[in-house]
Amino acid sequence: MNIYELYELKEKVLHGTKDFPIEVYYATGLMASYHWHDECEFIYIESGSATIRIGVESFELNEGECAFVKSDTLHSISTEDHDNLCFYAVVFHPSLILSDFDICSKYLSSKYIINNHFSPREVEDKVIEMIKLLCNTYKNKPFAYELMIKSYLYSIFSHIFEHNLFRGNYKENKRIIEKLETVIKYIHSNCHSYMTVEELAKVSGYSISHFSRFFKDLTGKTPIEYINRQRVYSACDKLKQTDLSVLEVALECGFENVGYFIKTFKKYTDYTPYKYKLKYSVS
Repeated sequence: MNIYELYELKEKVLHGTKDFPIEVYYATGLMASYHWHDECEFIYIESGSATIRIGVESFELNEGECAFVKSDTLHSISTEDHDNLCFYAVVFHPSLILSDFDICSKYLSSKYIINNHFSPREVEDKVIEMIKLLCNTYKNKPFAYELMIKSYLYSIFSHIFEHNLFRGNYKENKRIIEKLETVIKYIHSNCHSYMTVEELAKVSGYSISHFSRFFKDLTGKTPIEYINRQRVYSACDKLKQTDLSVLEVALECGFENVGYFIKTFKKYTDYTPYKYKLKYSVS
């Protein structure tokens, strides 16, 4: 499964069920653009490596490492190693283990900022081991697996706080994050149409030069690179799910030149559109 298929910018998908709101996804291939959701998320890298962006922070997540994303937090996953990257995404609503009136709910509130990067070293390795056990339990679903999964989550968070794998609350630059969210949402809604950096700068309220620096600092890509990557993600879905020709897909996804589309597509997937369609098409 391609992880891009799991996400929208603001997800409306129910992960799991209403009475057991957790889903464990196994993903390979292309990555997830900036998005956020009501759920918390653990990302465990089984093989390969990826760049994880959470809020204004960015770091490399390598094989055997794990990341944590708190609820309602803008985040993305990208990689240059498309063929080797495989990872698990454990997406769960906090209500699975905590209620509004639960004295423990403060531990997943904004009062504490849990570390977002766990490596297989002393203390942190137990978090990773329990994430792996959780994923395996979810996959096999033995009798009473629901209790086992909840117990793993309780153990993970109690271990995190017992060993100080968190920091006190800090005031994240909310205004900057909100501006980025506004621009990202605009790009996702209009990426099939012609867009300019000047247009995006107006959406952000910044000058063109300030906006370009702001966007590159937070996403690691220029606005045009981000737009093109988003268009490629959309093209991947159309190539897999429809009978449209490569030219038709290029035009529908906002590329005015098929040669440029092929070059850009290969840059992000290591395939030409035609070869990608042959390999992944389900139509």
